[in-house]
Amino acid sequence: GRDATEAIHAFHGESARQLVRRLPLLDAPAAAEREAEVGDVSEVTKAFRALRGRLWEQGWWERDLWQEAKWLGIWAALCVCGLGLAHLDGWFSALAVPPLALAMVAGAWLGHDYAHGMDDFSKGMRLFAPLAIGISPTWWSEKHNKHHALTNQMGADPDISMPPLFIWPPHTADDMPAFRSLQHRWYPLGCAMIFISWRFRSLHCVATSLWEGRRGAVAELAALAVHWTVLLACVPVPLLLAATSLAGLVCGLILMTSHLGEELYGDFQDDWVQAQFCSTRGAVTRSSFTEWLWGGMQYHLEHHLFPSMPRSRYPHLRPLLQHFAAEQRLLHGTYRVDDELAVLDRTWQHLRAVACAPDGGSSALRIRDGLHPTGLDYRGRAVRLPCHSSPAADAAAPAASAAAVGAAVSGRPGEPEQ
Repeated sequence: GRDATEAIHAFHGESARQLVRRLPLLDAPAAAEREAEVGDVSEVTKAFRALRGRLWEQGWWERDLWQEAKWLGIWAALCVCGLGLAHLDGWFSALAVPPLALAMVAGAWLGHDYAHGMDDFSKGMRLFAPLAIGISPTWWSEKHNKHHALTNQMGADPDISMPPLFIWPPHTADDMPAFRSLQHRWYPLGCAMIFISWRFRSLHCVATSLWEGRRGAVAELAALAVHWTVLLACVPVPLLLAATSLAGLVCGLILMTSHLGEELYGDFQDDWVQAQFCSTRGAVTRSSFTEWLWGGMQYHLEHHLFPSMPRSRYPHLRPLLQHFAAEQRLLHGTYRVDDELAVLDRTWQHLRAVACAPDGGSSALRIRDGLHPTGLDYRGRAVRLPCHSSPAADAAAPAASAAAVGAAVSGRPGEPEQ
Protein backbone atom coordinates (compact mmCIF):
# COMPACT_ATOMS: atom_id res chain seq x y z
CA GLY A 1 0.00 0.00 0.00
CA ARG A 2 1.02 3.61 -0.61
CA ASP A 3 -0.19 6.86 0.89
CA ALA A 4 -2.08 8.74 -1.84
CA THR A 5 -3.02 11.75 0.30
CA GLU A 6 -0.77 14.22 -1.54
CA ALA A 7 -1.88 12.95 -4.97
CA ILE A 8 -5.55 13.25 -4.02
CA HIS A 9 -5.08 16.85 -2.94
CA ALA A 10 -2.81 17.75 -5.86
CA PHE A 11 -4.96 16.40 -8.70
CA HIS A 12 -8.51 16.63 -7.35
CA GLY A 13 -10.86 19.35 -6.21
CA GLU A 14 -13.01 19.63 -3.12
CA SER A 15 -15.85 17.56 -4.63
CA ALA A 16 -13.50 14.60 -5.12
CA ARG A 17 -12.15 14.94 -1.60
CA GLN A 18 -15.70 14.93 -0.25
CA LEU A 19 -16.35 11.76 -2.25
CA VAL A 20 -13.32 10.12 -0.65
CA ARG A 21 -14.65 11.02 2.78
CA ARG A 22 -17.92 9.22 1.95
CA LEU A 23 -16.19 5.96 0.99
CA PRO A 24 -16.76 3.05 3.38
CA LEU A 25 -14.10 2.68 6.08
CA LEU A 26 -12.06 -0.45 6.68
CA ASP A 27 -12.52 -2.32 9.93
CA ALA A 28 -9.89 -1.71 12.59
CA PRO A 29 -7.64 -4.75 11.87
CA ALA A 30 -7.63 -4.12 8.10
CA ALA A 31 -6.97 -0.40 8.64
CA ALA A 32 -4.03 -1.20 10.94
CA GLU A 33 -2.62 -3.60 8.34
CA ARG A 34 -2.80 -0.95 5.61
CA GLU A 35 -1.26 1.69 7.87
CA ALA A 36 1.63 -0.68 8.60
CA GLU A 37 2.22 -1.18 4.88
CA VAL A 38 2.35 2.55 4.24
CA GLY A 39 4.60 3.42 7.17
CA ASP A 40 4.82 6.57 9.23
CA VAL A 41 4.16 9.98 7.72
CA SER A 42 7.32 12.10 7.77
CA GLU A 43 7.54 15.33 9.76
CA VAL A 44 8.10 17.19 6.47
CA THR A 45 4.85 15.82 5.06
CA LYS A 46 2.96 16.64 8.24
CA ALA A 47 4.24 20.22 8.10
CA PHE A 48 3.35 20.45 4.42
CA ARG A 49 -0.20 19.25 5.05
CA ALA A 50 -0.56 21.93 7.72
CA LEU A 51 0.74 24.56 5.28
CA ARG A 52 -1.65 23.39 2.56
CA GLY A 53 -4.56 23.57 4.97
CA ARG A 54 -3.69 27.15 5.94
CA LEU A 55 -3.38 28.20 2.31
CA TRP A 56 -6.74 26.62 1.50
CA GLU A 57 -8.43 28.46 4.34
CA GLN A 58 -6.84 31.74 3.21
CA GLY A 59 -8.28 31.42 -0.30
CA TRP A 60 -5.12 30.81 -2.34
CA TRP A 61 -7.09 28.73 -4.84
CA GLU A 62 -9.41 31.62 -5.72
CA ARG A 63 -8.69 32.62 -9.31
CA ASP A 64 -7.82 36.19 -10.30
CA LEU A 65 -10.17 36.57 -13.27
CA TRP A 66 -8.73 39.96 -14.23
CA GLN A 67 -5.28 38.42 -14.58
CA GLU A 68 -6.72 35.54 -16.58
CA ALA A 69 -8.43 38.07 -18.88
CA LYS A 70 -5.11 39.86 -19.47
CA TRP A 71 -3.32 36.62 -20.34
CA LEU A 72 -6.12 35.56 -22.66
CA GLY A 73 -6.11 39.04 -24.23
CA ILE A 74 -2.38 38.81 -24.96
CA TRP A 75 -2.89 35.38 -26.52
CA ALA A 76 -5.78 36.65 -28.67
CA ALA A 77 -3.82 39.72 -29.79
CA LEU A 78 -0.88 37.57 -30.85
CA CYS A 79 -3.23 35.25 -32.78
CA VAL A 80 -4.86 38.15 -34.64
CA CYS A 81 -1.49 39.73 -35.39
CA GLY A 82 -0.02 36.47 -36.67
CA LEU A 83 -3.04 35.57 -38.80
CA GLY A 84 -3.04 39.07 -40.29
CA LEU A 85 0.67 39.08 -41.12
CA ALA A 86 0.37 35.64 -42.71
CA HIS A 87 -1.63 37.25 -45.53
CA LEU A 88 1.10 39.70 -46.54
CA ASP A 89 2.67 39.26 -49.96
CA GLY A 90 5.92 37.45 -50.56
CA TRP A 91 8.53 37.13 -47.86
CA PHE A 92 6.76 39.70 -45.71
CA SER A 93 4.39 36.93 -44.63
CA ALA A 94 7.31 35.44 -42.66
CA LEU A 95 6.72 38.23 -40.14
CA ALA A 96 3.79 36.11 -38.94
CA VAL A 97 6.08 33.44 -37.50
CA PRO A 98 7.10 35.18 -34.22
CA PRO A 99 3.60 36.26 -33.12
CA LEU A 100 2.12 32.89 -34.10
CA ALA A 101 4.84 31.07 -32.17
CA LEU A 102 4.35 33.29 -29.12
CA ALA A 103 0.60 32.70 -29.33
CA MET A 104 1.23 28.94 -29.29
CA VAL A 105 3.55 29.29 -26.28
CA ALA A 106 1.03 31.43 -24.40
CA GLY A 107 -1.78 29.05 -25.35
CA ALA A 108 0.23 26.06 -24.14
CA TRP A 109 0.77 27.57 -20.69
CA LEU A 110 -2.88 28.61 -20.40
CA GLY A 111 -4.10 25.20 -21.56
CA HIS A 112 -1.76 23.62 -19.02
CA ASP A 113 -3.24 25.81 -16.27
CA TYR A 114 -6.81 24.91 -17.15
CA ALA A 115 -6.06 21.19 -17.41
CA HIS A 116 -4.76 21.30 -13.84
CA GLY A 117 -7.37 23.67 -12.42
CA MET A 118 -10.25 22.31 -10.38
CA ASP A 119 -12.41 25.43 -10.16
CA ASP A 120 -15.46 26.12 -12.30
CA PHE A 121 -13.55 28.55 -14.53
CA SER A 122 -10.94 25.90 -15.41
CA LYS A 123 -13.61 23.31 -16.06
CA GLY A 124 -15.32 25.74 -18.44
CA MET A 125 -12.00 26.33 -20.22
CA ARG A 126 -11.13 22.65 -20.65
CA LEU A 127 -11.44 22.83 -24.43
CA PHE A 128 -9.16 25.85 -24.67
CA ALA A 129 -6.09 23.68 -25.32
CA PRO A 130 -7.50 21.79 -28.32
CA LEU A 131 -8.98 25.00 -29.74
CA ALA A 132 -5.90 27.16 -29.19
CA ILE A 133 -2.96 24.80 -29.72
CA GLY A 134 -4.41 21.52 -31.00
CA ILE A 135 -3.51 19.48 -27.92
CA SER A 136 -5.91 17.06 -26.24
CA PRO A 137 -6.40 17.76 -22.51
CA THR A 138 -7.17 14.05 -22.01
CA TRP A 139 -3.85 12.99 -23.50
CA TRP A 140 -2.00 15.73 -21.71
CA SER A 141 -3.50 15.01 -18.29
CA GLU A 142 -2.85 11.27 -18.44
CA LYS A 143 0.76 11.86 -19.41
CA HIS A 144 1.40 14.87 -17.22
CA ASN A 145 -0.15 13.61 -13.99
CA LYS A 146 2.21 10.62 -14.07
CA HIS A 147 5.06 13.11 -14.17
CA HIS A 148 3.69 14.96 -11.15
CA ALA A 149 3.05 11.81 -9.13
CA LEU A 150 6.35 10.08 -10.04
CA THR A 151 8.67 13.04 -10.60
CA ASN A 152 12.15 11.98 -11.76
CA GLN A 153 11.43 8.30 -11.10
CA MET A 154 13.50 6.54 -13.72
CA GLY A 155 11.45 4.30 -15.94
CA ALA A 156 8.12 5.71 -14.71
CA ASP A 157 8.21 9.49 -15.23
CA PRO A 158 7.39 10.04 -18.93
CA ASP A 159 9.04 13.47 -18.91
CA ILE A 160 12.51 11.99 -18.33
CA SER A 161 12.08 8.86 -20.48
CA MET A 162 12.61 10.37 -23.93
CA PRO A 163 14.90 8.25 -26.11
CA PRO A 164 16.99 9.02 -28.10
CA LEU A 165 17.55 11.77 -25.49
CA PHE A 166 18.95 10.17 -22.34
CA ILE A 167 18.76 11.69 -18.87
CA TRP A 168 20.81 8.97 -17.17
CA PRO A 169 23.36 6.47 -18.55
CA PRO A 170 21.00 3.91 -20.09
CA HIS A 171 20.77 0.14 -20.00
CA THR A 172 23.02 -1.38 -22.65
CA ALA A 173 20.04 -2.68 -24.60
CA ASP A 174 18.41 0.79 -24.65
CA ASP A 175 21.49 2.78 -25.55
CA MET A 176 21.77 4.60 -28.88
CA PRO A 177 25.41 5.73 -28.80
CA ALA A 178 25.31 7.62 -32.08
CA PHE A 179 22.53 9.86 -30.74
CA ARG A 180 23.56 9.98 -27.09
CA SER A 181 27.14 11.03 -27.74
CA LEU A 182 25.90 14.22 -29.44
CA GLN A 183 22.66 14.80 -27.55
CA HIS A 184 23.86 18.04 -25.94
CA ARG A 185 24.28 19.43 -29.47
CA TRP A 186 21.09 18.26 -31.16
CA TYR A 187 18.58 18.47 -28.29
CA PRO A 188 17.34 21.97 -29.31
CA LEU A 189 16.20 20.34 -32.56
CA GLY A 190 14.33 17.75 -30.50
CA CYS A 191 12.69 20.55 -28.52
CA ALA A 192 11.57 22.17 -31.77
CA MET A 193 9.72 18.97 -32.65
CA ILE A 194 7.79 18.81 -29.35
CA PHE A 195 4.68 20.69 -30.47
CA ILE A 196 4.46 18.72 -33.70
CA SER A 197 4.76 15.45 -31.77
CA TRP A 198 2.20 16.50 -29.15
CA ARG A 199 -0.36 17.39 -31.82
CA PHE A 200 -0.08 14.04 -33.55
CA ARG A 201 -0.26 12.22 -30.21
CA SER A 202 -3.35 14.24 -29.33
CA LEU A 203 -5.06 13.18 -32.57
CA HIS A 204 -4.20 9.56 -31.82
CA CYS A 205 -5.51 9.87 -28.26
CA VAL A 206 -8.80 11.39 -29.40
CA ALA A 207 -9.23 8.71 -32.06
CA THR A 208 -8.60 6.01 -29.44
CA SER A 209 -11.01 7.70 -27.02
CA LEU A 210 -13.71 7.79 -29.68
CA TRP A 211 -13.18 4.10 -30.41
CA GLU A 212 -13.49 3.31 -26.70
CA GLY A 213 -16.51 5.57 -26.26
CA ARG A 214 -14.87 7.73 -23.62
CA ARG A 215 -16.77 10.73 -22.31
CA GLY A 216 -15.74 14.06 -23.82
CA ALA A 217 -14.03 12.56 -26.87
CA VAL A 218 -16.55 14.03 -29.34
CA ALA A 219 -16.13 17.53 -27.88
CA GLU A 220 -12.33 17.28 -28.07
CA LEU A 221 -12.54 16.08 -31.68
CA ALA A 222 -14.77 19.03 -32.58
CA ALA A 223 -12.36 21.46 -30.92
CA LEU A 224 -9.39 19.95 -32.74
CA ALA A 225 -11.30 20.14 -36.03
CA VAL A 226 -11.95 23.87 -35.51
CA HIS A 227 -8.30 24.45 -34.62
CA TRP A 228 -6.92 22.73 -37.70
CA THR A 229 -9.54 24.23 -40.02
CA VAL A 230 -8.69 27.79 -38.98
CA LEU A 231 -4.93 27.27 -39.13
CA LEU A 232 -4.83 25.49 -42.47
CA ALA A 233 -7.27 28.00 -44.00
CA CYS A 234 -5.42 31.09 -42.76
CA VAL A 235 -1.73 30.16 -42.52
CA PRO A 236 0.45 28.72 -45.30
CA VAL A 237 1.89 25.36 -44.31
CA PRO A 238 5.57 26.50 -44.36
CA LEU A 239 4.77 29.35 -41.98
CA LEU A 240 2.73 27.03 -39.78
CA LEU A 241 5.61 24.55 -39.53
CA ALA A 242 8.08 27.34 -38.75
CA ALA A 243 5.88 28.85 -36.03
CA THR A 244 5.13 25.44 -34.50
CA SER A 245 8.83 24.57 -34.43
CA LEU A 246 9.79 27.90 -32.85
CA ALA A 247 7.07 27.51 -30.22
CA GLY A 248 8.23 23.96 -29.49
CA LEU A 249 11.81 25.17 -29.12
CA VAL A 250 10.81 27.79 -26.55
CA CYS A 251 8.53 25.50 -24.54
CA GLY A 252 10.89 22.54 -24.74
CA LEU A 253 13.92 24.49 -23.49
CA ILE A 254 11.89 25.90 -20.61
CA LEU A 255 10.36 22.57 -19.60
CA MET A 256 13.69 20.73 -19.63
CA THR A 257 15.33 23.09 -17.13
CA SER A 258 13.28 22.17 -14.10
CA HIS A 259 14.24 18.54 -13.43
CA LEU A 260 17.35 17.65 -15.41
CA GLY A 261 20.40 17.68 -13.21
CA GLU A 262 18.40 17.14 -10.02
CA GLU A 263 17.93 13.91 -8.05
CA LEU A 264 16.82 10.86 -10.02
CA TYR A 265 15.02 8.01 -8.27
CA GLY A 266 15.18 4.31 -8.97
CA ASP A 267 11.99 3.45 -7.09
CA PHE A 268 8.86 4.93 -5.58
CA GLN A 269 9.45 7.78 -3.12
CA ASP A 270 7.28 7.48 -0.02
CA ASP A 271 7.98 11.08 0.99
CA TRP A 272 6.39 12.81 -2.00
CA VAL A 273 6.92 16.32 -0.60
CA GLN A 274 10.64 15.97 -0.04
CA ALA A 275 11.02 14.28 -3.43
CA GLN A 276 9.55 17.37 -5.10
CA PHE A 277 11.98 19.67 -3.31
CA CYS A 278 14.92 17.46 -4.31
CA SER A 279 13.95 16.95 -7.97
CA THR A 280 12.64 20.38 -9.00
CA ARG A 281 14.37 23.70 -9.64
CA GLY A 282 12.88 27.13 -10.27
CA ALA A 283 14.21 30.08 -12.24
CA VAL A 284 14.59 33.80 -11.62
CA THR A 285 13.67 35.72 -14.76
CA ARG A 286 15.47 38.87 -15.88
CA SER A 287 12.68 40.88 -17.46
CA SER A 288 8.92 41.29 -17.61
CA PHE A 289 8.95 39.67 -21.05
CA THR A 290 10.66 36.46 -19.90
CA GLU A 291 8.51 36.44 -16.75
CA TRP A 292 5.53 36.19 -19.11
CA LEU A 293 7.29 33.87 -21.56
CA TRP A 294 8.03 31.23 -18.90
CA GLY A 295 4.29 30.94 -18.23
CA GLY A 296 4.63 30.10 -14.54
CA MET A 297 7.20 27.35 -15.14
CA GLN A 298 9.81 29.51 -13.41
CA TYR A 299 7.86 28.68 -10.25
CA HIS A 300 8.12 24.99 -10.93
CA LEU A 301 8.32 23.73 -7.37
CA GLU A 302 5.28 25.81 -6.48
CA HIS A 303 3.47 24.22 -9.39
CA HIS A 304 4.49 20.67 -8.45
CA LEU A 305 3.41 21.03 -4.85
CA PHE A 306 0.20 22.91 -5.69
CA PRO A 307 -0.64 22.10 -9.35
CA SER A 308 -4.29 23.13 -9.12
CA MET A 309 -3.50 26.53 -7.59
CA PRO A 310 -3.79 29.42 -10.10
CA ARG A 311 -0.30 30.37 -11.25
CA SER A 312 -0.95 34.04 -10.51
CA ARG A 313 -0.43 33.03 -6.86
CA TYR A 314 3.00 31.46 -7.38
CA PRO A 315 5.18 34.61 -7.07
CA HIS A 316 3.67 35.19 -3.63
CA LEU A 317 4.05 31.52 -2.72
CA ARG A 318 7.79 31.37 -3.44
CA PRO A 319 8.95 33.09 -0.21
CA LEU A 320 6.62 30.88 1.84
CA LEU A 321 8.17 27.73 0.36
CA GLN A 322 11.67 29.10 0.85
CA HIS A 323 10.86 29.64 4.51
CA PHE A 324 9.26 26.18 4.72
CA ALA A 325 12.38 24.53 3.26
CA ALA A 326 14.70 26.36 5.64
CA GLU A 327 12.49 25.58 8.63
CA GLN A 328 12.18 21.87 7.81
CA ARG A 329 15.91 21.38 7.11
CA LEU A 330 15.36 19.03 4.20
CA LEU A 331 17.81 16.16 3.81
CA HIS A 332 19.22 17.08 0.39
CA GLY A 333 19.46 20.85 0.18
CA THR A 334 16.67 23.34 0.25
CA TYR A 335 14.58 25.45 -2.11
CA ARG A 336 16.39 25.27 -5.47
CA VAL A 337 16.39 28.23 -7.82
CA ASP A 338 18.80 29.73 -10.35
CA ASP A 339 19.00 32.56 -12.84
CA GLU A 340 17.06 31.75 -16.01
CA LEU A 341 20.21 31.50 -18.12
CA ALA A 342 21.99 29.44 -15.47
CA VAL A 343 19.27 26.78 -15.51
CA LEU A 344 19.56 26.54 -19.30
CA ASP A 345 23.31 26.05 -18.94
CA ARG A 346 22.77 23.46 -16.20
CA THR A 347 20.54 21.47 -18.56
CA TRP A 348 23.17 21.54 -21.28
CA GLN A 349 25.90 20.50 -18.84
CA HIS A 350 23.86 17.54 -17.60
CA LEU A 351 23.07 16.31 -21.11
CA ARG A 352 26.74 16.62 -22.05
CA ALA A 353 27.79 14.67 -18.94
CA VAL A 354 25.43 11.82 -19.81
CA ALA A 355 26.59 11.96 -23.44
CA CYS A 356 30.21 11.50 -22.37
CA ALA A 357 29.56 8.78 -19.79
CA PRO A 358 29.63 5.06 -20.59
CA ASP A 359 26.29 3.29 -20.69
CA GLY A 360 24.79 2.09 -17.41
CA GLY A 361 25.35 -1.58 -18.17
CA SER A 362 22.89 -4.43 -17.73
CA SER A 363 21.88 -3.31 -14.22
CA ALA A 364 20.67 0.16 -15.24
CA LEU A 365 16.96 0.84 -15.21
CA ARG A 366 15.18 0.40 -18.53
CA ILE A 367 13.50 3.40 -20.11
CA ARG A 368 11.37 1.46 -22.59
CA ASP A 369 10.11 -2.05 -23.25
CA GLY A 370 9.87 -1.77 -27.02
CA LEU A 371 6.29 -0.50 -26.93
CA HIS A 372 5.71 1.74 -23.91
CA PRO A 373 8.63 4.15 -23.35
CA THR A 374 8.10 4.59 -19.60
CA GLY A 375 7.34 1.02 -18.58
CA LEU A 376 3.71 2.01 -18.07
CA ASP A 377 0.96 1.29 -20.53
CA TYR A 378 -1.84 3.64 -21.62
CA ARG A 379 -3.90 2.90 -18.51
CA GLY A 380 -0.97 3.26 -16.14
CA ARG A 381 -0.62 -0.44 -15.30
CA ALA A 382 2.88 -1.71 -14.65
CA VAL A 383 4.51 -3.51 -17.56
CA ARG A 384 7.11 -6.18 -16.83
CA LEU A 385 10.45 -5.14 -18.27
CA PRO A 386 12.46 -7.99 -19.79
CA CYS A 387 15.85 -6.88 -18.43
CA HIS A 388 14.83 -7.52 -14.80
CA SER A 389 15.14 -11.26 -14.35
CA SER A 390 15.33 -11.43 -10.57
CA PRO A 391 14.60 -9.44 -7.39
CA ALA A 392 18.35 -9.03 -6.93
CA ALA A 393 18.65 -7.33 -10.30
CA ASP A 394 15.71 -5.07 -9.45
CA ALA A 395 17.37 -4.06 -6.20
CA ALA A 396 20.71 -3.42 -7.84
CA ALA A 397 19.38 -1.31 -10.68
CA PRO A 398 18.49 1.88 -8.76
CA ALA A 399 21.85 1.99 -6.99
CA ALA A 400 23.76 1.26 -10.18
CA SER A 401 21.88 3.91 -12.16
CA ALA A 402 22.34 6.49 -9.42
CA ALA A 403 26.03 5.66 -9.22
CA ALA A 404 26.40 6.00 -12.99
CA VAL A 405 24.73 9.40 -12.97
CA GLY A 406 26.86 10.51 -10.05
CA ALA A 407 30.02 9.45 -11.86
CA ALA A 408 28.92 11.21 -15.01
CA VAL A 409 28.41 14.55 -13.33
CA SER A 410 31.24 14.40 -10.80
CA GLY A 411 33.52 17.37 -10.74
CA ARG A 412 30.81 19.89 -11.54
CA PRO A 413 30.54 23.04 -9.44
CA GLY A 414 28.32 22.94 -6.39
CA GLU A 415 24.66 23.78 -6.86
CA PRO A 416 23.73 27.25 -5.66
CA GLU A 417 20.77 27.16 -3.32
CA GLN A 418 18.59 29.87 -1.92
